[in-house]
Amino acid sequence: MDNWFRSVWFIRIISLILAGLLWVTVNVDDNMDSDSLFFNDSSSDMEVMDNVPLEIRFDSEEYVVSGLPQEVSVTVEGPASAVTPVVRQENFEVFVDLNGYGPGTHEVSLQHSGISNQLAVTIEPKVIEVTIEEKVSENFSVNVDYINESKLSSDLVLGEAEASPAEVQITGSESAVDRVASVKAIIDVGAAAETIENQEAPVKVYDNQGNELNVLVDPNAVEVTVPVVERSKQVPVQLTAIGGAPEGIIVNGLSTETQQVTLYGPEEVLAEIEALSEVEVDITEITEDQTIDVDLPVPQGVTKVDPKTIKVMIDVDQVGEEGEASTEESPEGTSS
Repeated sequence: MDNWFRSVWFIRIISLILAGLLWVTVNVDDNMDSDSLFFNDSSSDMEVMDNVPLEIRFDSEEYVVSGLPQEVSVTVEGPASAVTPVVRQENFEVFVDLNGYGPGTHEVSLQHSGISNQLAVTIEPKVIEVTIEEKVSENFSVNVDYINESKLSSDLVLGEAEASPAEVQITGSESAVDRVASVKAIIDVGAAAETIENQEAPVKVYDNQGNELNVLVDPNAVEVTVPVVERSKQVPVQLTAIGGAPEGIIVNGLSTETQQVTLYGPEEVLAEIEALSEVEVDITEITEDQTIDVDLPVPQGVTKVDPKTIKVMIDVDQVGEEGEASTEESPEGTSS
């Protein structure tokens, strides 16, 4: 073995082998670099992602921010192997960091995190103008508003609605809270056949132009009770005597302590009735002052009358043999 190492030919052969290995190594590396560069060039990709949520980082306990878009567009460009997982998983964030900014209007740049450094990222818009205002809170009364009221049966009417709680707290920027004109709980009454009790209704906040305001409402829903009752109308009673009084009896008048009665029914029917007229009182068997019960008639189209009966006082005079004879005509009386 020692003789081999001392041999000139042995050393030459070993040198040749090492030179060959070095040449192979260098060429393989060059080819790999070339292939890799070619692969990267041919596999470059670009994708546009719309409707990417924009996150806001700020002190939400103290401030309210306006002017920010809810969504942005993000374009990524680079190797397809890096673009594909970003587009498929969307496990990145686009945000604007407003920590350190005070009240006022500011121009700020959008930022991103969670996207590979291999990719070129473009966010649209790149810069936005935001307004930061101090947060304020104020209590407002809740009014109840109806939808589909025109579908309510014509013989029903809505009473005064009540909301619980009657007030809500509205929180937002000072400019937004100053614009609050009405706070409403919305109730659908189209199918109501009886009183609506403790129905949950969302609370909406509007300005004086009817535009809904973007403010926080606490609570954001209230329980509403809406009385639904039969439509009614009070009218006076007009009494009419029928039949002839017995011989020797003169009926001086008819009266009742029930000055008005309540009629129930559709609006168009009640609108035509001004009095419950010609309530008939039979006097054929009346011989002295007397109080009787009289049933009240139900006019056509009216669903009911309350009360159903009234007490009528009949005032009479008796005529002697020498006096004036009683007449067969029945006097008419009116309520007192």
